[in-house]
Amino acid sequence: MLLDGKNGEKLLCEELEDGALRLCRVFGTVDTLEIPDQVDGKTIRIIGTYCFAEKGRLTPSLLAEIEAVGLGDGTTATNGILRPLNGNYLKEISLPDTVICLETYAFYNCRRLERLTVGALLTQVNSDAFMNCRALHTLVIRASAGDVTGLQFLLNQLTAELCVEFQTEGEDKVRLLYPEYSERYEEIGPAHIFSLHVEGEGYRARKQFVNGRIDVSGYDTVFEKASNEEQFLTLMKMALYRLTYPYGLSDEAKKQYENYIRIHEVAVMERLVQLQDEDTLKTLCGQSLISDEAVQAAVIKAVSEGWTRGVAGIIRWRNEHAC
Repeated sequence: MLLDGKNGEKLLCEELEDGALRLCRVFGTVDTLEIPDQVDGKTIRIIGTYCFAEKGRLTPSLLAEIEAVGLGDGTTATNGILRPLNGNYLKEISLPDTVICLETYAFYNCRRLERLTVGALLTQVNSDAFMNCRALHTLVIRASAGDVTGLQFLLNQLTAELCVEFQTEGEDKVRLLYPEYSERYEEIGPAHIFSLHVEGEGYRARKQFVNGRIDVSGYDTVFEKASNEEQFLTLMKMALYRLTYPYGLSDEAKKQYENYIRIHEVAVMERLVQLQDEDTLKTLCGQSLISDEAVQAAVIKAVSEGWTRGVAGIIRWRNEHAC
């Protein structure tokens, strides 16, 4: 069945036995897509196989339905207006809280997808659901960081560096950075026995869960070893995220993150200037954690970058702290 979306999109769906829907294809003109909770009184529960892939895999009956209304074969629209929304166009996708399952290759080759928002009930992530999603670096969970979610299943398929945000109404946002990791199988001897070889602390960080909930204390233990292996920018973000969004942060863990920022304070401040991250710069300028020398280095960097707004902001934020 072909149903109407929130902003003029056409949602191609199949009805399940219980009356819920499987989303099979979306047609529209946007690059930021929000799938509604309900369509014609029915909830979308499953994101189907190849739903957002460049080339869909539709049943003959679904193909006939979209061809009848001028939407082509699900790969290239023929009406000249609506196009299949896939990885060639979509940068952001927000799935409703009702979605519990991503079928195999649901986001196959979504190379432009940068941000994905999901609900807490999404706990079924079939194999290769995110194959070749190389630009996906932000995952938002509409839940509290203390809730049971499907994050551990999503992380199993997302090996690139990933910022995970927990957002729920009435609670402070929580943000965590999961470093990139890689894995490969190495053959041992003539018996064709294979050993899994993993590189990067991102793998261990992704395993810190207890009964479906994030084990933040376990996550914090990863940082010590990561500080000897990961790149500066990754470590900077891990430390700043935990200090800025201190959900479950122990005094000991806080100290290790503060020590890292203190040791690398000039590099941290200069990189934040390059990123023009005003919120974090304002926070750090207002703390004794950062020395006046590091603040001065940030001002000099902002001048060299031609960022006059940043120059004025850094000076003002530091002066407010001094007062």
